[in-house]
Amino acid sequence: MVSFTVAAEDLDPIALFEGAAILTRERALWSAPGGTMAMVALGAAAVLEAGPGVAAESEAAGAGPAGPLAAIAPALASAWQALCEGALIDAPHGVWGTGPVVVGGFAFDPQEPADLLWAGFPAARFVLPELLVTRTGGETWLTFNRVVVPGVGTEAGTAAGTSAADGAGEGAGWIFPGGIRLHVPAAATTAAGERGRRWLSLLAVASTAGRRPGSRGTDPREPAGAPGAGGPGKAAAAAGGPAGSRPAGAGGLGAEPGAPGPRCEAGGRGGPGSSARPSGAGGAPSLIGARAVPGREAWEAMVRAALDAIGRGELAKVVLARRLHLRAGAAFDPGAALRRLQAGYPECFVFAVARDRTVFLGATPERLVRLRDRRVETAAVAGSTARGATPEADAALARELLASPKEREEHALVVRMLRDTLGPVCRVLDVPAEPRLLQLQNVQHLYTPITGVVDGATVPELVARLHPTPALGGWPRERALEFIRRWEGRTRGWYAAPLGWFDHRGEGEMAVAIRSGVVRGTEAWLFAGCGVVAGSDPGREWQETALKLQPLAAALGVEPGATEVDHGG
Repeated sequence: MVSFTVAAEDLDPIALFEGAAILTRERALWSAPGGTMAMVALGAAAVLEAGPGVAAESEAAGAGPAGPLAAIAPALASAWQALCEGALIDAPHGVWGTGPVVVGGFAFDPQEPADLLWAGFPAARFVLPELLVTRTGGETWLTFNRVVVPGVGTEAGTAAGTSAADGAGEGAGWIFPGGIRLHVPAAATTAAGERGRRWLSLLAVASTAGRRPGSRGTDPREPAGAPGAGGPGKAAAAAGGPAGSRPAGAGGLGAEPGAPGPRCEAGGRGGPGSSARPSGAGGAPSLIGARAVPGREAWEAMVRAALDAIGRGELAKVVLARRLHLRAGAAFDPGAALRRLQAGYPECFVFAVARDRTVFLGATPERLVRLRDRRVETAAVAGSTARGATPEADAALARELLASPKEREEHALVVRMLRDTLGPVCRVLDVPAEPRLLQLQNVQHLYTPITGVVDGATVPELVARLHPTPALGGWPRERALEFIRRWEGRTRGWYAAPLGWFDHRGEGEMAVAIRSGVVRGTEAWLFAGCGVVAGSDPGREWQETALKLQPLAAALGVEPGATEVDHGG
């Protein structure tokens, strides 16, 4: 592997993500809360993914305390380390998030049956991009990666795994222990100069898109027409890209990209029935249908079954999810949706992973784990209530939340799990004795940040320990997963699963992919879930998931108002 990093001037990450659709089937976007870091991963120099047999190994491992990714995540980390051995890395500035970085995600539960909706999103898939653009600390960096393949079936293919040919014109591949497959696509082995010129032309467009009247600014939160600052990026300018070019995919769904939206809410009870109708403005796609799967009757029956299991002492909590299937008269615009999400949810991780025409995207408030310089960070976010209409009402709701035995116990369940899981691998672990409030625009939560110091652990290994937390699966973990498999009936795929990035040192950051959905042309599938505990009300849980479906629907140009079509399937 060869990887080198250079400095560049500012680029618009979403314009880059949009425009790259004409050059590559492999694209990903990652934006941390508050704009502290943004990444765009383009092309595939190499792909690591779970191959056949991994799910079977996970089935055996999933019965233990490490969870359903106990086999996959460490195997993937081992394969990545093997690829990085002997790598030529030129990243002299030492900026976190540059150099060899893989971007991708895991499935929520590898034991769930295959679903055509999630084709291309297997049990684990991480991509070493040909080009990685990183914005952090007010600076922009370009990392170019390439894997040199002397030949298929030679010593190069057997150093750490078994060589396997992908067939003529399909690149090269190897199978590593644990069923992890390393694939070097044929496109990544073509002449480096030609590929480089194509990427630089795209960078020229992205760097100039925000610097002319009527275009989107380089800040993705800038409304259309806002003036940009600065000049073309250094690397992009070298390619001589046209200064008047418009990034591919630009366009709206009826609202200005920078129009304010509701702040990121990680939960909340009640709210109007989730629903959808076309916004009908500015070229937004007209909505043909919105179908809830399962329908309300089946959903409430599932919640009652969970309450029965809780009453028998089999479960303390289980998190149940459902989906909303949208069909429109014209294709949805993922780029416009990402701009709205970034504008309306500054406290969230905004992400997108594109496989050809299919885009998995969302805005999640929940970090699973961050590892940097041996310092590990996670947080318990559980227990919630609404915000008040006045300061006095807001303060009263906050006091009730802090004093609620039910909400405190639900929160303590997550804190105990995180402490007990990280304790064995941390030589220092700081867990505050009392939660504090995390107050967002529409909801406030009990929040406990947890930090520690680890030696030798990597992000994939920590993910294997942590996923799923009681906030995403339930407790006890094994029984909650069994209940979800039996009752939900449809795979969650990458919904509510770990998604993010890690580097050649095993450091990086992973969030939990909630408040998310899959967009494919004129169709979209949105996901939402809620925790069921003793005392939960099935009708209120339906309303809670309805509320959580609204933000992404609105970002896609669909506004609340019409009732979901009830579908009992």
